[in-house]
Amino acid sequence: MSAGVRYVVLSHLLRGAAPVWPGNAPAAEVELVESIARGEAANMSRLVLQSHSGTHVDSPWHFNPGGPAAWQLPIEAFVFDAPRLVDVPKPDGGFITAADLEPHATTFERADIAFLQTGWARFRGTDGERYANAGPLLHPDAARWLIDTHPGLRAIATDAISIGSPQERAASVETHRVLTGFGRRDGRFVLIYEDVLMIPELARARRIFGWPLFVEGADGSPVTLVAEIPEES
Repeated sequence: MSAGVRYVVLSHLLRGAAPVWPGNAPAAEVELVESIARGEAANMSRLVLQSHSGTHVDSPWHFNPGGPAAWQLPIEAFVFDAPRLVDVPKPDGGFITAADLEPHATTFERADIAFLQTGWARFRGTDGERYANAGPLLHPDAARWLIDTHPGLRAIATDAISIGSPQERAASVETHRVLTGFGRRDGRFVLIYEDVLMIPELARARRIFGWPLFVEGADGSPVTLVAEIPEES
């Protein structure tokens, strides 16, 4: 470990009962196919995961048939040197609008990954159904403002189940299409990290690592999202 640095995991522990977007349950299944306790030589598990299980990344191909999938992107696409945290508290089904983001324009200009902290994570461990079904979402116009006016921005992250919401399906699809570059001629896209654990120290993070599983054919993947945070002197 580097001197004066801590590494903090921003991924929620992946377990079968974790809240997920409706229709994606269970988040994970683990089957012990070999067991020392049963007299076999080793413990070995079979894992069954949704590509959007737990803390995960949406690649462009998730909503853009012409965009790359997670396994097709270079490893450096998932490393960020200018993380920024933006507070955008929202109620059930509340839209994060361009008007909410514009006061933070300077912050976004300096960011290669922006963490949108809605406060919705407070329901994840206490009311998983509400967390998964009634969360806030990014308005398509706000997504356009982000991708069109901040060329250095390569990713956004949310502490809600998704950057969209099951309550607003059409708007959610449009927001994802905007961010994944659907219909753009310049090929530009923004990676989307969803269901992210956000901590107060994130405001001081120096770097972020958000590597997916490189599974051929998968549109996205669960990630181990890690913040590199300098120790306070």
